[in-house]
Amino acid sequence: MVALGGGSAIDAAKAMKYFATVVNKMTALPLIVLPTTSGTGSEVTNFSIITSAAKGVKYPLVTDDILPDVAILDAALVKSVPPHITADTGMDVLTHALEAYVSTNANEMADALAEKVVQLVFAHLPQAYQNGADLQAREQMHVASSMAGMAFNMTSLGLNHGIAHAAGAKLHIAHGRLNTVLLPAIIAYNSELTEEQTIPTNRAAVRYAHLAKLLGLSASNTRVGVKSLIREVKRLTQVLAMPMTLKGCGITDEQIEAVIAEIASDALVDRCTATNPRCPSETEVVSIIRQIS
Repeated sequence: MVALGGGSAIDAAKAMKYFATVVNKMTALPLIVLPTTSGTGSEVTNFSIITSAAKGVKYPLVTDDILPDVAILDAALVKSVPPHITADTGMDVLTHALEAYVSTNANEMADALAEKVVQLVFAHLPQAYQNGADLQAREQMHVASSMAGMAFNMTSLGLNHGIAHAAGAKLHIAHGRLNTVLLPAIIAYNSELTEEQTIPTNRAAVRYAHLAKLLGLSASNTRVGVKSLIREVKRLTQVLAMPMTLKGCGITDEQIEAVIAEIASDALVDRCTATNPRCPSETEVVSIIRQIS
């Protein structure tokens, strides 16, 4: 079986393999994947995201039975990806790395991958966005995508993806774009940042601040480091001409209020949320959604 395409095409092939070989007990076929976007990392993970259009829900299918046998990374396949998709998928790569790094399952091997991915994204995504024909930038982002996939395949993800899955199914916003809108609010939430000038000491905040140092940002203490990282994420978002709110994605207040309770409820039971460094309540998820509205 050969899957050629972006994350949705690869996830569909992985789901087909699961239902053919696990559910229906058919003879297993090797799964060879060639990603044509630099974003999901699906070519190296045991995740497949299945959407029920009828129910408006995204279901993560997670099993080693769907891990591809061969992944072929060819940057020539992504040279023609339009700028807005390059931006969406590239920010998904960054979100994967950041969530893997602060996951409750974080470990030294995943940390090494995630740290490198964060550096690669900030260094090369703007150029890949501005000049898609730049093969070096494309190669670096293509490699970063797979590295991020390897990282979160070991650690799983977090609340950013939990909300993105739930909201994406209801509001029909591109996955990477929704992750981007959420990212600053999630970093602040996980770090337990408050309006007071207190310095957070929780593990997630310390790790975010360490990433800020790796990027050469101001990080004289944990609070400064976290806020520097948030600013840098917002700066990159602006460089990529991406929206920073749900309204910027074309969603009205009325549309948000109609589904906000369902989004919060679905996000809490999403498999990704289980490994978030801070355990959220439904009220907190609703608050995060309102912050990004």
